[in-house]
Amino acid sequence: MKHCCPICKKPTDSAKHVDFPFCSERCRLLDLGAWASEKYVVSEPIFDEEELLEADRPAQQRGRHEPDETIQ
Repeated sequence: MKHCCPICKKPTDSAKHVDFPFCSERCRLLDLGAWASEKYVVSEPIFDEEELLEADRPAQQRGRHEPDETIQ
């Protein structure tokens, strides 16, 4: 896969560069440092944490009951 390094914009190739999508270890470490120093941030959550918690609870605790099966 061909791509441009997100730091220096040099062309990179996943078949050739072990640090892909970066062109070098230097660019990879610069990117890591930017995350560590909080220069990059995720602006808002991708999902609603309340919805995830609700989905993890069993149906009876959520107020929903499974239909009773009638055996005939």
